[in-house]
Formats: sequence, structure tokens, C-alpha cells
Amino acid sequence: MSIFTVYRGSRVKSSLTAIALAVCSPIAVSHAAAAMAVSLPAQPLINSLNALAQQAGVQLIAAPDSVARKNAPAVQGNMTLETALGRLLSGSGLGYSIDNGTVVVAPQTSAGDTLTVTSQYGAGVTVPQQSSSATKTDTPLLEVPQSVSVVTRERMDRQNVQSVTEALRYVPGVKTETYGVDPKGYDWIYIRGFNALTTNDYRDGLRQLNNSYSYFRTEPYALERIDIVRGPSSTLFGLGDAGGIVNRISKLPSAQGVHDVQIELGNFNRRQAQFDMSDKIDDDSHYLYRVIGLVRDSDTQFQYRDGPDVEDNRVYLAPSFTWLPNSDTSLTVRADYLRDTSGGTVAVLTEPGHNVTDTLLGDYNYNRFRQEQFTVGYELSHQFNDVFQVRQNVRYGQTDTILNNLLPGSVNFNTGTVSRNAIRFDEHMNAFNIDNQLQADFSTLSVTHRLLSGLDYSRLDGNAKRFGAVGPTLNIYNPVYGLNIADPTYALNNNDQTTSQLGLYMQDQISLTPKWLLTLGGRHDDISLRTQNNLTDSTSWVDKGAWTGRAGLTYLAENGLAPYISYAESFVPNSGTDSKNRTFDPSKAHQYEIGVKYQPDANMLMTLAAFDITKTNVLTNEIVNNLITGYQVASGEVRSRGVEAETTVKLTESLDLLASYTYTATEITASNNGDRGNQQANVPKHMASTWLNYGFHQGTLDGLLLSAGVRYVGSMYGDNANTIPVKNFALVDAGAKYQVNRHVSVGFNIQNLLNHHYVGTCDDDTSCYPGQDRTFIGSLKYSF
Repeated sequence: MSIFTVYRGSRVKSSLTAIALAVCSPIAVSHAAAAMAVSLPAQPLINSLNALAQQAGVQLIAAPDSVARKNAPAVQGNMTLETALGRLLSGSGLGYSIDNGTVVVAPQTSAGDTLTVTSQYGAGVTVPQQSSSATKTDTPLLEVPQSVSVVTRERMDRQNVQSVTEALRYVPGVKTETYGVDPKGYDWIYIRGFNALTTNDYRDGLRQLNNSYSYFRTEPYALERIDIVRGPSSTLFGLGDAGGIVNRISKLPSAQGVHDVQIELGNFNRRQAQFDMSDKIDDDSHYLYRVIGLVRDSDTQFQYRDGPDVEDNRVYLAPSFTWLPNSDTSLTVRADYLRDTSGGTVAVLTEPGHNVTDTLLGDYNYNRFRQEQFTVGYELSHQFNDVFQVRQNVRYGQTDTILNNLLPGSVNFNTGTVSRNAIRFDEHMNAFNIDNQLQADFSTLSVTHRLLSGLDYSRLDGNAKRFGAVGPTLNIYNPVYGLNIADPTYALNNNDQTTSQLGLYMQDQISLTPKWLLTLGGRHDDISLRTQNNLTDSTSWVDKGAWTGRAGLTYLAENGLAPYISYAESFVPNSGTDSKNRTFDPSKAHQYEIGVKYQPDANMLMTLAAFDITKTNVLTNEIVNNLITGYQVASGEVRSRGVEAETTVKLTESLDLLASYTYTATEITASNNGDRGNQQANVPKHMASTWLNYGFHQGTLDGLLLSAGVRYVGSMYGDNANTIPVKNFALVDAGAKYQVNRHVSVGFNIQNLLNHHYVGTCDDDTSCYPGQDRTFIGSLKYSF
């Protein structure tokens, strides 16, 4: 029997002229705070509210006109009634109040009205519940047979992250700042022992393509969350390295209204202003908009002696628009523009013994970096019926990059001189991605299926020019900067690169029983890489195909435990040719993972995972008759084994905790480079972190939030030969936020509070990359 009966003309509250009433047995108010298992598909909002009211046993009152023609997102997991309502109503322009077992849903009103909106979801939830990145479907994290972390918007705000790299510092399995502080803004990260910069960078489910020094940058202020999917992920996403992917999820237009203006000031002459505006355009919330902007004028911790600081400036603008013509269709169009200017690559003088100094080896008249980029695209979804829905995600982007570097050679400490080469990169890149998905939710006898089929395509067209010249030497004991160094004109490289990928994939999430979940997937990719050398007028081709698959089994226990076991594969093309001018086979990886997740309620999520990754067809030296020929062969192999643990828990109404531990043991198991049996470079065996938030909700300190964190990175080697040890380090971060009133909040964050001096890694005994010095940023935010 349906419990959602529409009555016309009834008067329950003076502010409602028409109501929809769901009547069940009366309940106590405290029942609303109890956690329950919710599993609602994406469907019309009226259907989701009906199902939720029946499950919770509550009376529900809603105006029919306000819920008509509105869609609700998929909501799954263990959560309270308030959390479920918040998620269902997010972006709808509706709010709710609960009084004596009755839930009233109505349009959000002004502050003077009695309706109280208590949706926690709109502001970001402390404990993540689900993610679409690991499966490309809305799936609770508990049901994903893979290790996944979610960095929420709330968490980014509390830590006041200024880059994607900073947002990942407290994520298990992720090594950040591999090359220390880089004013150019590259996300130098490793995941489970493998480089995750080039092929593992995703934005809204589409890979951010790259070529040479051209990478699409991401402004974290424009993100709603960041999903980290650990382990090989080629079955859904195509080519990628073995460690996993980082998917940056953009903010979407919201009917609930966002009107924030914020300014930030910090050390190193940091000045930043940003705004985030979103609202509905019409009363029925069919048309929504969002505009995000940011301007930064800042120096960095690096300064030329008797000269200027190295800059880090940014201009960013991101408009988006959503059209909701009916309850079955959604179209979001968005674009963004970003301009970064900085002091380019920073090389610092390192004295023997890894003693990093503050002497810069470049020149402020030459070292510089500038990149302009823009993207435009859309996300379209349509629900045909209860079974079929389609989604299409499209993006086109372009970058223009100029990078000037004075690259130092070896340092002669006796004469105090270092040779330098002037290098100039001039690059342009166009990138296009499209992902088409068809999802079918159906049952065969007692077995339910969520079947996903997809066809995606990507194409990159880039030109990379590199020029070089011998630069002036530098006296390290009496450096002179501000020299007149002309841009080099001698061409070292001029390549046109075209890369295309076409992938066909399928995945089935099968509920064998309510407790046993089986995930199966397979994919085939065709990859084409064409390189035109404009200096020699020669062309090289790589055309390869690859099959990848995944399988996972999860058991959902009644107490919130979810043990799982999985297998996954990935591949990465190897560029270049061997001694017989043949292209290399792709490098492939496979992973076995076993783990357990525990989520007894919506306030806790604990995960523990053990993994074993083997990457084959790694390029290594070719040896003939015990001699290195100068060519390479795809016969190397690397293994990474480890354990990861993560806990996100809301301990009390005032206190929440984030903690993680990572153990990673890497080994080069096959190599002709003389490093067989060694550890992989830049991969510490041990990493750990913890972050605490404590909020005051009464008394004179009401509205104050205090935060503190500690992150530890163990010792490692800077080279595969394991001759350059890099010391371990531990850093302390802290922050505070104070909500002055409903409009104004102030706060500050300090990274590396104790100003501990450390290095990210070292290339040799006299070439190290310094880590971040103590950084203070204060903020003032106004919401209206």
C-alpha cells in the first residue's frame, strides 16, 4: 500500500496551501537520530521521499508543487533520517524540519520563517558515505571491493588546502611533495609506490591529458571533493599506472544558494581573494548557475639573495549552468579559465651531506613560468525508465605553456662555481574527452544487476619546442643575479604529438544475495601515439591494443563489517623503439587486494587493505654480450606490497578524527640496470597521519573550531640504486575557525607549525629538493 497520498486544499501550516501527507505509526523524536540502512536509486524526488518515510516510520508533509518534476540522487549506506533527507534534498531548493515524528518538507525560506534547514550534506559530511569514482555508478563505499578515500569539501575547508597536493597529505597510500615545493604547481604524487602525475590525473571522471611540461592544473577551491581510488583502474578508465587514480570532482550549481566571498592573507606576501556564487534562476529550480573566481598575488619561500622572491600568482574563473527540464533529465554545462605565473623551476644549492641552503641557482631575470588554460564541456544524464539511464560526459581543453629554466650542472665547491644551461620550453596542447555510459538496473530471478556499458574516446594534439644555450656560470659564495640572459634560439626539440585512445568497457555489480556482492568488469583499449619530429622530418608510430579486467567479491555483514577480495589490471603504453626499431609492448600491472571495511553507522568508516601489485614490461637497459647497447627492452618488473589503514570517525558531536597508516614495500624484481632487488626510488616504507577537529557548540566559545594534525613520512631512497638515502620527517599542522555570526567567519591555518626543515627527495648528494617552510594563512569569509 502506498503511503504517499496527495490531498488538495488541506491546511497543515499557514505557509503551505497544498500538502502531501504520508501517515505511518507515530514514533518518538529520538528515532530520527538512529542509523538505518538506506538504499534509494536515482529517481523522482516524490518516490524517494515516499520510500524513506515508509522505512523510517514517520509522517511526512510536503507541498506537491514543490516536489513535482524534481529528481533525487541515489542515496545508499547506513545513515540517520536527517542525513538521508539532507542528501535527497541537496540542490532541490527544499529544506526540512522534524517535530514530534513529523517531517515537513518545503521550499527554503528567509531567516525570519520558522522552517529550519538542518541539511548537513550541503555543507559537507564528516564521514564520506559513497563515491562514483571507483565504479562510475553511485555506490556506497562499503560495497566497493577496492580501497577508496574521499576528501570532502568540509575537510579541504578545515585544512584550507591551496593545492590538490595539500589535500592529499592525510590520505593513506599517497606520497605527496615528491620533489618538495614546486612553484609551477605540479601534483608530484606517488600512489602505492607508482608515479601518479602523468596518467592518473582525472577531473570529473575524464582524464586530464598531458604532454611534455603541459599539464592541466586544478584549483582546489572549485572542487566539491577528491576521490582517490587505489590500485590498477584501467578496466573503467583506460590507460593508467598501477597505483590508482585521483578524481577531482567539481562543484555543481545548487538551488540551495551559495553566496560566499573570502579574502586570505599570509606570510610570503600572500594575498588572495575568491568568491563562490550559486543559486536558482527561476522559482521552479529548472535553471541553476554557479560562478567561482579566484585571484592570487603571492611570493613563495624562495628568495634570490639581494633580489626578489619567487612568485606564485593565479587568476581563475569557472562559470557553470544546470538545466533540469524534468525529473528524468539533467544537463550541466561548465567552463573554466586559469592563468598561472611563477618563478619556474627552483634549484637550490645543496652542500655535501644533503645540507640544503637558501642559495638559488637560477636567475630571476630568466627563470619564469606561465601557463594559460581553458576547458569547456558538459554532463548529460537521462533516465528512460526504472531500468535504463544514459550519461554523457564531454570536455575540450587547451593549454599554452612557457617555461624558462637555468638548469645547474655539477658544483665545484673548491672554486665555488656551477655551470648552467639556459633551457626554454614553448608548448601548446589541445585535448578532447568523451565518455558515453548506459546503465541498466534489473533483476534476474533473485539476483539484481547494475550493468554498466561504456564507450570513451580521448585525443591529444600537442606541440612541444625546446631551445637551449650555454648559460653564465654562478659563484655560489658570491652569487650575482639579474643578468641579461637572452632566450635561447637553438632548437633542441620540436615535436608534434598526437595521442588517441578508444575504449569499450562493461561492468556488472551483482547482488547475489542481500549480503553477497560480486563486481565483474572488462575492457578493451586501442591506443595510437604519433610523434612527428619537425627537426629531422621523421615520424614514429605506436599502435597497441590492451585487454584489462577486474573482479571483486564483498560480504555485507549485519554489524557493518564488509570484508572483500579483488583482482584488477592496468596498462601504460611505452614510448620509443628498441634496437630493431620496433615499438615496445605496453607496461602492464595486476593487483590482488584483500580488505575489510567497517561502518556500523553514519558516524564511522574504517578500512583496512592489503595489496600485492606486480608491474611488468618496465623499460630497462638492453644488454648484448654483457655490454649495454644504449637501447632499452621491455623486460623489467617492479613489485609493490603493502598494508593501508584509514579511520574517519565522528567521536562526539564536537570531536571528529581522521587517522591513517601506510606500509609499502617495493622491490625491483627484474632489471638490467644493476638495481635488481632494490627498493623503488621515492617510496617510503612507512607513512602515518592523524587530524583532529574539535568544535564548541555552547557558551562563550560557541562557533569555535580547533584543528590539529601530524603527518609522518618514513625514510626512503632518492634513486633506484639505493645509494642516496633520504631522511624521515614528521610535520605538525594546525588551524582554527570562528563563526562570528551567520554571515561572517574568520580563521587561520598553519602548515609545518614547528618549521621543521626537511627535503622531499634527493637526486644525489648535492642535489636535494626542500620541503615546505612554515606557512601561515589567515582568512575572512562573508556569506549572504
